[in-house]
Amino acid sequence: SSGINAEYGGLTHSSLQSSVMVLKNMVSFEDVDDDLEDEIREECSKYGSVKKVSVYQEAQSEAEDAEIVVKIFVQFDKTSECEVAVNSLNGRWFGGRSIVATLYDEQRYLRDELSG
Repeated sequence: SSGINAEYGGLTHSSLQSSVMVLKNMVSFEDVDDDLEDEIREECSKYGSVKKVSVYQEAQSEAEDAEIVVKIFVQFDKTSECEVAVNSLNGRWFGGRSIVATLYDEQRYLRDELSG
């Protein structure tokens, strides 16, 4: 039974069922261009049917020189596809950066609450 508990323990933080994932630390603010959404869509299509890609640039404070964090939201057709994508992309290296991929609350995404 310890095996089951160990497995369950690993899943508790992502018991969320969602068809939306968010990618962080994939690109810097300077790297955002018109091709980025297409590149992400193409990459993520390996894991399932991509409904939408949204690139969100979030200033970390009100200051003019505030750090800007780029979050890339990818909405899949199915939650199962999204989970595969998160598991495949999280921790992967992309252009010298280690990607952080996590599931994102679908309801918040649909309400355009992207700062979570």
